[in-house]
Amino acid sequence: MIRIVLERMALFALPFMVFALYAWVFHRRFKAPQPGTPWFWLTAAGLILVILSFLYAGFADNEGTGGTYVAPQYVNGKIVPAHVDEGKTKTPP
Repeated sequence: MIRIVLERMALFALPFMVFALYAWVFHRRFKAPQPGTPWFWLTAAGLILVILSFLYAGFADNEGTGGTYVAPQYVNGKIVPAHVDEGKTKTPP
C-alpha cells in the first residue's frame, strides 16, 4: 500500500521537478532572471497525472470481480486461508 501512495506522490511531484530542472538550466545557461512559477498549472498537471494513474490502474488491473469469497476455515486441524473461488458465482435470491 505504501508503494502505491509513494508512486502517486511522485507522479504529483513530477511536473514540479521538471519545471525546477527547466528553470535551473534556463537560468544557468542564459544568465537570465528566472521566470515566475506557474503554481496553478503545475498543480493541475500533477493532479491530472494522478487521476490518469488511478484510471489506468482501474482499467488495466486484471483482477476480476466475479467469483465467490470463501472465508478462512478450520479444516482437518489446519487453517485454510481466505480465497475467491472463480468457478462458483453466487446467484442473487
